[in-house]
Amino acid sequence: MAPMSFAAYRAQQAVVREVFDEETGRMRLVRGTGEIIERIVSKEQQRAINKRATEGDGLSFQVMMRKGGGK
Repeated sequence: MAPMSFAAYRAQQAVVREVFDEETGRMRLVRGTGEIIERIVSKEQQRAINKRATEGDGLSFQVMMRKGGGK
């Protein structure tokens, strides 16, 4: 296996996709190598995102507790 060329690395980094995290209910921007990228949003959008994320975190925690993860 040979090292990746700079051009191949740049092409891989240029790929950005939106991925749904089923565990928390969040949509995330992920760069080609798996790096999570933050998105710039308005204040209102940030509040809505945080509200949905908090609900998703709570649901995820409840599922974990029901499976016995809190012992």
